[in-house]
Amino acid sequence: MKKRTAAALVGPLVIGSLVATGLGQNIKIGFVNTIEVLYGTEEGKVELEKLNQFGTEKQNELVSEGSTLQQLQEQYSAQQASLNALTRAEMEREIQDLDLKLKRRQEDIQLEFNELQNELLERMSEKIREIIGEYAPENGFGVIFLRNEGQTYVDSSLDITADIVQIYNERNTAASQGASQ
Repeated sequence: MKKRTAAALVGPLVIGSLVATGLGQNIKIGFVNTIEVLYGTEEGKVELEKLNQFGTEKQNELVSEGSTLQQLQEQYSAQQASLNALTRAEMEREIQDLDLKLKRRQEDIQLEFNELQNELLERMSEKIREIIGEYAPENGFGVIFLRNEGQTYVDSSLDITADIVQIYNERNTAASQGASQ
């Protein structure tokens, strides 16, 4: 909590001092929205589509397994009064086991989805950082910030996201075409 408060207070001060210094020394400042880069690049679109397909397939599997559980619960509810104690206990145990399996499966799928998503973000972030690292000095930027929700307003003339997307696509055309095949 203290770190967040300190970061919230120090962040604007650092940016403010950079801007003030930049105004005095003509330091060029830029901002990049990495989420827009992710969604704007051909590779990002292909990889996000794969991630969405994975999520949809797994969601369909969970729906199917959930419907099996629901059918068993409905069967149990309809027959509960007429079942002997042993059969009732077996059905209850089967329902509990199926419910537990379904919950574990949901957790496993969520972990796998998060892992795939993180790998994608890490892979692309590395390429984005490299591009920005080359783009900044070539274009006279003294500092380039990554956009986040902490920045209430950024003048559109400072946003270089489109340039980064264009360079990313030019450099990774072969990779995105190979990924889509």
